[in-house]
Amino acid sequence: MDNTIARPVVARRVTTEQNLHCTGAMAWALLALYIALGSFTSVFPARFGAAPFHPEAAVAMALLMLGGFRFVPLVLLAVLVGEIALPGNIPPLAPLLINSVILTIGYAAMAYLLVSRFRIRIELETRQDVLRLLGVTLACMLVCGAAYVGVQVLFGISPAERYFAGLRRFVVGYSAGILVAAPLLFMFFADRRRKQLMAFLRLPEAWAQVATVQACMWGGILLDQEDYVSNFYVLLIPLIWTATRFGVTGVVSMLVLIQTSVVLVEHLNGYHPLAVFDLQLLLITLAITGLLLGATIDELRRTTADYRESLKLAAASEMAAAITHEINQPLTAMSGYAKALQLIVASPQPDRVQLNDMLRKLVDESTRTADVVRRLHDFFRSGSTQLETISVTALAERVVMSLREKAHAVTLTCHAGDGVPPVLADPVQIEVVLRNLVMNAIDSATQANPSRGSVEVTTAVNASGEVQVAVRDSGPGIRASDVDRLFESFVTTRTSGMGMGLSISRAIVDAHGGRIWAVAGATGLLYFTLPPDEPLSA
Repeated sequence: MDNTIARPVVARRVTTEQNLHCTGAMAWALLALYIALGSFTSVFPARFGAAPFHPEAAVAMALLMLGGFRFVPLVLLAVLVGEIALPGNIPPLAPLLINSVILTIGYAAMAYLLVSRFRIRIELETRQDVLRLLGVTLACMLVCGAAYVGVQVLFGISPAERYFAGLRRFVVGYSAGILVAAPLLFMFFADRRRKQLMAFLRLPEAWAQVATVQACMWGGILLDQEDYVSNFYVLLIPLIWTATRFGVTGVVSMLVLIQTSVVLVEHLNGYHPLAVFDLQLLLITLAITGLLLGATIDELRRTTADYRESLKLAAASEMAAAITHEINQPLTAMSGYAKALQLIVASPQPDRVQLNDMLRKLVDESTRTADVVRRLHDFFRSGSTQLETISVTALAERVVMSLREKAHAVTLTCHAGDGVPPVLADPVQIEVVLRNLVMNAIDSATQANPSRGSVEVTTAVNASGEVQVAVRDSGPGIRASDVDRLFESFVTTRTSGMGMGLSISRAIVDAHGGRIWAVAGATGLLYFTLPPDEPLSA
């Protein structure tokens, strides 16, 4: 589907500032459109002063919504001309003027309610906007029709016993015209919707839908020329197809096409008053169904787009938190080495061997920090890893040795099982996992007994042939209620820390095709596995 159509609609309310976009020239163009549409629908005999279809009503309403109430006199003039142009005898001057004023007041009331009271978005991208348009249209046309047909009866133009029939005809004709034509007019004043409409009309699928609508229309007539109206309910199929694919943009286009086809069918097939009334009721039903479904689809797409954006922000936030978590330890170590260097340099006779050793450790920590930041950035941005054949046992021993200085009273040991094969992994990322697990174990053991504790790292091959690493500490252990959520972001059982270490470790191990889990018990115990190099390479 075209990206322009699929792109979510940005909300734009009809406000006073937008009224300036409707210039005088545009107003006169809308006036000409009002008269032209009135002449187009005059092919139907007007009973009770109302034809079965009044799209010009949408033009008057849109002019007042977008141009403001300064154009009320222009709308009144257009209504007068339209009333005179209706087929049949021209009514007396008094009812003509009164009904023109009634229609103008009805259009102005609709514009006021939609713009000022309900503040409808002209893009109609939400179900709330569609429901407000539907409710205001039906309510205002009911009140306006009651007054309009009442004037017809009062002046003897229409029989009193046919009052409710005339009211029904008025409400159906004007409501159908507004619900079909108003959304299309709104599209031309909404930049995004207008672009979507142009993109929609360029798609082959759109023209396939047009062909389907025409096939349903004319196929229904050929199947049953006497009761063809009942066959037109099949139009729901292409309308739902269009709504689910293109949202409100496609629905509005199809409604205009269906209404135009109805006018042509009745004009070419002969006018049948009852059939036309049934068709217009059907059209109102199609409009309500299609617009609500299309708005729902647009809302769903917008929600999906917002969700994707939130996921991007969450991923960026998690990446920042992960990098912050991982560089905190080496930065602390670098600060300690720098202070030690200051003390060595300040001594009367600096120990050059000790000085070089501290400088080497400082450079090593700086290099490791840069590697960790770069590898984690690549991992969280694209999931990429730089795989090498490494010995997990050797990596574990190196991590244990480097952390012995920070363990203080905690005893660190590393044991390797027999025949532990190498693995294909990113050494920097796996080192991050090992450091996180061992540092957490040291903290846990220290909390349980600050003067005496132990952490044991064991590498072995499990029953499935995977390389398995176990980190056991003498701390208070892990509660069963914490096992399932221990690896979630920002969840921690420590008094300090961000709760990101285990979440990062799980993401890295998962990316390497392994597993990581915790075991509830009296002491802390965590495992992670990695597939061996040979089966992975094969």
